[in-house]
Amino acid sequence: MELNVADILKIAGKTGSARLTESVAGIDLSGKSIVLSEPVTVDASYIFDGEGISLTGTLSSAVRMNCTRCNDEFTEDFAVDFSERFLRIPEEQAEEQECYSFTGDTLSLDKMIQDILILNAPMYGVCKPDCKGLCPSCGANLNYQKCSCCEADDNSPFAALKGLKELLKDQ
Repeated sequence: MELNVADILKIAGKTGSARLTESVAGIDLSGKSIVLSEPVTVDASYIFDGEGISLTGTLSSAVRMNCTRCNDEFTEDFAVDFSERFLRIPEEQAEEQECYSFTGDTLSLDKMIQDILILNAPMYGVCKPDCKGLCPSCGANLNYQKCSCCEADDNSPFAALKGLKELLKDQ
């Protein structure tokens, strides 16, 4: 994704704004993947201060993941506010100064987008707040079916609490 900033590079203090949308491939993080189900949208404002460009705005998309309770696939929207700096310096120096480098009249936002996604995209989630998860004995998805093995587990260390629950219910 590229942002053309030629119009503001002529006068220090000049501002601009843009809305950019582009599909981004999934990002692999040591066996865990960030899979986006919608294109990434960047709503940004930028200003040239004579030395570099300050870019602020919001990055939004939706990530596809599996529920940590029941393992069903679901999609979760997310939006992240950001504030980044771009300077006309070599990339090695930009890493030292914790900013991004640029050349010419365009800002390449790919590295910035990747960094924001890695740091802020949800990696784990629950498909719905009342997700019942999987049965620890048989693995049945308790959102779709009720299994008998969960109710019949009297060897559980919490089985004695079942009687207490009934006792408290009567009071």
